[in-house]
Amino acid sequence: MDKLLDPHTKKICDALLFDIVRTTDNGEESTVKFFRKDLISITIWLFILKSYNEYKTINIEDIAREIAPSSRISKPSLRLILENAKIKKFIRFVANPKDNRSWIIEPEDITINEFKKWSQIFL
Repeated sequence: MDKLLDPHTKKICDALLFDIVRTTDNGEESTVKFFRKDLISITIWLFILKSYNEYKTINIEDIAREIAPSSRISKPSLRLILENAKIKKFIRFVANPKDNRSWIIEPEDITINEFKKWSQIFL
């Protein structure tokens, strides 16, 4: 039985390892670096991008429900992550026309563009 990684798996492993080092070493703030700092932030990042790509409107409650199975986070902590991302202009809060108590959360163009560029390491 061959215990070595197949070429595709090795490529992904090498790309992820290189990317982790590159992302943490370059000193500049990027959406990738911001959202990849921990599992909860990664999950939030991917859920926001996935929802936006599927034309689904989401709010803080939707994110909290979605990440609950994989991450334990309080709503104040979730709000803090989202607020910090908003301050850095990585996401935006859009007034919900159907519910003025709720905000729709969308990625900013920079988040979409940097994710597209970053995801090329997997191809």
